[in-house]
This record gives sequence, C-alpha cells and structure tokens, in this order.
Amino acid sequence: MEDDLVCEYDSTWDTESDGDDLGENTTRRSSQDKTQKSWGFWSNTSSRNLRAARDMQNYRHGYPNINEEECPEERMTNLKFYLNEITSSPDEVSIEAFHKEWKTDYKRLERVHSYIQWLFPLREPGVNYMASELTKKEIQAFRENDEAKRRLVESYELMLGFYGIQLVNKDTGEVKRAENWRERFANLERNMHNNLRITRILKSLGELGFEHYQAPLVRFFLEETLVRKNLSSVKRSVLDYFLFAVRDKRERRKLIKFAFQNYEPKDKFVWCPRKIQKRLRKKSEKKAEAAGNGESGVPEEGRIKNKAKDSETGSAPKEKKSTDDSSEMQTLTEVEACTDPQRPLLESSVDPESVGSSVDPEALGNGETDPSCITESVLVKSEAEDQLKDGSQTEENAQCQQKLANGKQSEEAAVSEKPAKKKREDVTLKPCSGSVEGLPNGQVHAFGSFAQQGEELSITSPGSASENQKERGSRFD
Repeated sequence: MEDDLVCEYDSTWDTESDGDDLGENTTRRSSQDKTQKSWGFWSNTSSRNLRAARDMQNYRHGYPNINEEECPEERMTNLKFYLNEITSSPDEVSIEAFHKEWKTDYKRLERVHSYIQWLFPLREPGVNYMASELTKKEIQAFRENDEAKRRLVESYELMLGFYGIQLVNKDTGEVKRAENWRERFANLERNMHNNLRITRILKSLGELGFEHYQAPLVRFFLEETLVRKNLSSVKRSVLDYFLFAVRDKRERRKLIKFAFQNYEPKDKFVWCPRKIQKRLRKKSEKKAEAAGNGESGVPEEGRIKNKAKDSETGSAPKEKKSTDDSSEMQTLTEVEACTDPQRPLLESSVDPESVGSSVDPEALGNGETDPSCITESVLVKSEAEDQLKDGSQTEENAQCQQKLANGKQSEEAAVSEKPAKKKREDVTLKPCSGSVEGLPNGQVHAFGSFAQQGEELSITSPGSASENQKERGSRFD
C-alpha cells in the first residue's frame, strides 16, 4: 500500500543528504505528483502544507534555482550594515543605534516592518524592496567576520526578548522563557505576522554561520505548543515552517520524533511518512516495556544473591534465641525489683545471678524455657500493684507480708552469726514441696509461677532487704 504521507519536497527521511543534486530527484518526485492530487498547497487539519514544504526544501538546498552574478566587494550591503558602515533603508538606522534604541521598544518593533530584512538578511527577497539579498560571496565574508557575527547575536537576543524568550547559552543556542513571557506570548497570539519573522530569523541564522542555534529555538516552540499547550496560533507554523528550517538532518529528525511523540491525535500527524510513524510507535512501546520490566523485574542472579543474604542474616537470630530469652528474664527480674523498693519479695524474690546459677544452662541453651512463665510474672506484677494502690490487701498479700517479716528475722540472725562476704544479696528458690528434684526433669521453670502460687521463699543476705534493694536500684540509675 502506498504511503500517502510521503512528501515530494521533504528528504528528511531519504538516505540521500539534503545537498544532493536535485536534478536526480526531480524525475522521481514529479512522478509522485500524479498520485498525490489530493494534496493541496494550503494548510488544513488533514494534510501537509506543500507550499511550505517546497519553500523550506528550496532554502535547505541552497536556492538551486537562483543564478546570481558575481558580487563585487563594494556591493556587500548587508555586511557593511553589520559593520556599522551604513544605515538601513528606509528607516536610516545604524546597527548600533538599533541595538540601543529599539531593544525594549516593543510597540515600534511590532508596528514597523522594514527592519527585519536588514537584521536577518536572506538570499530571497522580502517585503522591503530597499533591502538587499545575500549572495554566496557575502555569506562567506560574513561568516569570517567576528564583529559582524557578534552583532548578529545581539540582534537575535533583541528579537528573542520581543517574543518573551531568553538566550541562555551563546555557544549552544539554548533558550528559555524570559521573565516577560506571558505578555510577549499574548502578543504572538494576536499578531500572526511574527510567524513569518521567526521563519526568516531561523533561515538567516543558518545562512550566516549559526546553524546550531536553529534546533534549540525550534525545540522551545515545540514544547510550548505541543507540551505546554501555549501559542495555539503559532503551532501550525512551528510544524510547517520552523521545524523544516533546521538544516542539520539529524537534528531535524530528532525534532520530528519529539513532535510526533507529543502531538495529539497521532492519526492527524502529517509531517513524516506513515512507515516512520509506525517505527516510532514500536520504539516507544519497547521503551515503555523495558522501563516497566526494569522497575518490577529483578535479574535471576540478583534474586539468588538476595536469597542467600536473607538466609545468612536469618540464621543468626535463631542461634541466639535461647540466650535472648534468658537475658530477657534477667532484665525483667531486675526492673521489677527496682520499681517498688517497699516490696522486693512480692514481685521478684530471685536475684539474676541466683537464677543464672539455679537454672540448668543446657535447658536454656536448648530453648526449653517455658515462655508462659514470663507472661504470668508480668500479670502477677500488674495485679499486685493495682491492689496496693487501691489500699485493699487480699489474703495472699497478707501471707506474702508475713513471709517478708519471717525473712527479715532470718536475715538479722544470719548477720549476727556470719560476716558479709559480698554486697549483693544471694537468693535461692525453695519450693514448698521441698526439693528441686520434685520438678519435671529436675528443672526450675521460672520464678513467676512461684510468686503467683505463693510458694515459700527463704532469703540469706548480709544486709537488710531495703539496703540491698537500694544498692540494686543504683545499678539502673
């Protein structure tokens, strides 16, 4: 099926360069005219502006139909104007005066139409018949003159300011919105003849040695019209004229791709062949698919490494589980004893060192300690605190206080009989049944169950319970 969007005046996607001899392509393209009768020269929503396409191709190919005579040096009017040797006609303004007096006079820049041909000369005539067209020899001389090129950049910045644009980098041609962009964009929307001026500026930059300024400016207008949805009255000129003024084919292709990606609806895009559009769609889909896989997918090797790391880090807590349980029980005992110095025996009558010596280390090492004991101890602690705060003592509390008194008497007796060997109190558990062997497997499960059941406890200590309790509490301060 024939591609109806192949334009005979656009060689952007041809394998030949834009500088190829047009005579070879004339026959090929003229034969296409018969199959493309439906295409008109004027722009509409469903076709490309062929007049614009032919005009821009003629410019890119260096005006092959112009037969100019040898230009003597004294006739290089445009170069002389930029060297500040002559004034413009009919305005009689020098280039230096123009840069100083017209720079921010936006009303005059909008109203007067005879200066643009002097600021940005071309090899084709304009509406000011008093301005001179460029010649090949003059173009070469202009490109070699630094002073003329410097002033051309000043003219470019002046006109960019008029359109609400700022030149950011003089080396690359990068541009951005100026501070007054809203006001100047509104003027662009109202006065569409500025579209013709911008086209002339782009062409002149390409003629006089600033081809690298073309693509950044066109990209700016593509972003404003297609992405940010501004300058609706400029949009068609951007696609028909500005875009195809870029002489660098590689840069032009990039700009067309960008335009296609941001143009809606895509089926109305007529500025490149359908086969190119199909190729661009496929590339976009592949990129989107690759981006999706990159975010959610993990390489197999990475998954294996992560799994190995997880297994290594996960094994350490398992090995230390029993030790953590033991240390947790000891810490709980010490904290409970310090919370209420008046009741060291009710909540915790077991010293951590005694627990460490009484409990079978093999049982702790194997993780056989009953975890329910810790829970029971915490519950008993909270219940006892509530009962004391409310001022009501149950029978169980009375028994515990009696045991405390008996323990105190035994302490005093022990002090009189034996000198103190160490400052810490040594606490041992004595179940009411009589011996440790009475428990299953000869193991002491935990102190919590004894406190809950009111088992008999005996204490031997070199000092009073309150002194030891104070000393024990200081370890946590």
